[in-house]
Amino acid sequence: MEERKNLPTRWLLALGLFLILALISSPLLTIPRPKLKIGDIAPRDIKAPQELSVIHKGITLKRQEEEASKVRPVYDFNTRLIEELKSKVSLIFEGVKRVRGEELSLEEKSALLDEELAIKLSEKTRITLLSYSKPDRLKNQIIALLQTIIQEKIVDNSELFATKIKGGIEVRTSEGKEILLLKKEGIYTPSEAKRLLEARCQELFPDNRFLRNAGYEVAGKLLIPNFRYDDKATREKQRKARESIPPVISLFKKGQIIVEEGKLITEDQLLALETLWQTTTKRTFPIIIGRALIILVLMAGIGFYLRRYQAGVLKNNVLLSVLGLIVILMLLLTKALTFTDLSGYFIPVAFATILIAVILGGRLAIMTGVALAILVGLLTGNRLPFVIVALAGGTTGAYAVRWLKHRTDFLRAGALIALTNCLLILAFILLGIEPELKSLWWGLGNGFASSLLAFALLPVFEHGFKVTTDIRLLELSNLNQPILKRLAIQAPGTYHHSIIVGNLAEGAAEAAGANPLLARVASYYHDIGKIKNSDYFIENRIGTSSEYKKLVPRLSSQIIISHVKEGVEIARDHRLTPRIINIIAQHHGTSLISQFYRKALKIEEEGVEEEDYRYPGPRPRSKEAAIVMLADSVEAASRAFTKPSPEEIGDLVREIINEKFTDSQLDESPLTLSDLKKIVEIFSHTLSGITHGRIDYPLTKRIKRRYGNTGKEHNKRKRLQALFGKKGGEKST
Repeated sequence: MEERKNLPTRWLLALGLFLILALISSPLLTIPRPKLKIGDIAPRDIKAPQELSVIHKGITLKRQEEEASKVRPVYDFNTRLIEELKSKVSLIFEGVKRVRGEELSLEEKSALLDEELAIKLSEKTRITLLSYSKPDRLKNQIIALLQTIIQEKIVDNSELFATKIKGGIEVRTSEGKEILLLKKEGIYTPSEAKRLLEARCQELFPDNRFLRNAGYEVAGKLLIPNFRYDDKATREKQRKARESIPPVISLFKKGQIIVEEGKLITEDQLLALETLWQTTTKRTFPIIIGRALIILVLMAGIGFYLRRYQAGVLKNNVLLSVLGLIVILMLLLTKALTFTDLSGYFIPVAFATILIAVILGGRLAIMTGVALAILVGLLTGNRLPFVIVALAGGTTGAYAVRWLKHRTDFLRAGALIALTNCLLILAFILLGIEPELKSLWWGLGNGFASSLLAFALLPVFEHGFKVTTDIRLLELSNLNQPILKRLAIQAPGTYHHSIIVGNLAEGAAEAAGANPLLARVASYYHDIGKIKNSDYFIENRIGTSSEYKKLVPRLSSQIIISHVKEGVEIARDHRLTPRIINIIAQHHGTSLISQFYRKALKIEEEGVEEEDYRYPGPRPRSKEAAIVMLADSVEAASRAFTKPSPEEIGDLVREIINEKFTDSQLDESPLTLSDLKKIVEIFSHTLSGITHGRIDYPLTKRIKRRYGNTGKEHNKRKRLQALFGKKGGEKST
């Protein structure tokens, strides 16, 4: 069910990867531009492969701009503005008439008029308008005022006008007339227009300052500029002026020499080479389709390989994303290098194969390396030597990290890659395929650059995608890890139990096709939760203390169950990998703590819920988690035997595995019945070797006679006394 849910996501990932790789490999992005500069010496003759038209953009643009600069700025003169102003004045006086007809005081009429009018007038002006006995005459006088002023040109931006008038301007009236204006005389700014209006009011109302002020305020409120710069019309005229100038073109016939060997490159020749490059890129559609088909076939091949041999990767969207991202990074790096003067021998395909080998496995790394080498060939002009070096270096990188145990071993892998590259390049030189001896340095640098890149990016993938690599597992397998040392001191019995579980799980994982290293390392950490309350677990008790027996069964079971949650918290605090944390959480599944459950049933007849005595889960969801669960149970049960025979051990192993199987603890794990049979054999063989009989030395017999079956307790006491000394008041044994 979960696999079906992830299927659309996997298809989207595949589609996204295909589109990105197709884009990166497109000739539009990878055909290098000419690297020559003006004044360089041409290394060879360059001929036009077909008839070529070269547009001299610089010269053409210069001529077009010269023509556009001759265009005069366009100004609009609104000669119809007076009609708009007449209407506004009429509306004002209509409002005055309506208010005057109201039975109100003058002050109330003034307030009402203020609400009626669309413009704000002072109270004095409103009272003048309401009090004047000849409103129609005043209206006509204000219209005449405006008509006198508005027939002049009132510019909206005087500073802009000052810059535009220098070469003359073109004036367009509202009627469509065009007038050439060469001088700025007769053009008013808004402030100048207001002064002119004030002077006209003085002439019109010389004896009545109230009418003069009212006329000035009303006309001044309505007066607006009527002469504005028309940027759109100006630009349109400039565009037409540019279009009137045809492009300057040079023609090259097919086979005509564009650049002659040994001659200096001129500006026109460089432009011709650039045009040739642009023309070539326009005919790349068939190449794009061809490269896309190659990418599709390569992706399909890797997909079929994953389905057949590494289905776990194919079902994991995170791991698929890691694989896709590494491939994308590799191709982006290749594309970037094609735009530099660096040799194709420097393309570090091995960095990708190293990362894939460490994270996803060596065989997949080699498969991907083959695909990357082919793509490198496509991006570098189908140069076979580059493909061979990329393929050999990538394969060497994937093979070299098989022995990787520490991060510093990346340097050794880089040396092997460099050696492989140099040997191949030397062979090309001897065969005459590669003329330059310095190519050896590129091959050498490739090896160490690949290892350094992989070394730098591996932690990014480990932490960014929460992937568990063998390198990280090897680091965690070191028994000097702080959490393991703490486990050995605070819960020594659990520590030794975990080591044995690790040995059992490693062998079983190898037989069942799981990750042996992950199974062993996860076993070391699976019981770290017992560090807290370690004395409650029987393997850590020294002596015959029975304080824990006084607890009620339910409390005892909760203490036992809590070690899983505590283990997960400790693991997260110490930044263990997610896969180990998952195994810690799953290593008991939903198993029943039968000892305390049966005891509870004896004590209480009612109210005992089986769920209270089961681990919360989840059940194991990976082969490694299931194997750790089985190894943990088998090792714990085997300690009950003193000198078991191989047959008894085999029966014990089969019984425990069958119990987990019938209790549905293995339902969510990918283990098969065939895997379980192999696990039984490995567990039985390993435990037989661990619990084999020993010679009964005289000292052992004396210990048994004196302490009965507590020889182990005696040895523990001796070791503790040797380390810490005898407790006060304790008699020597």
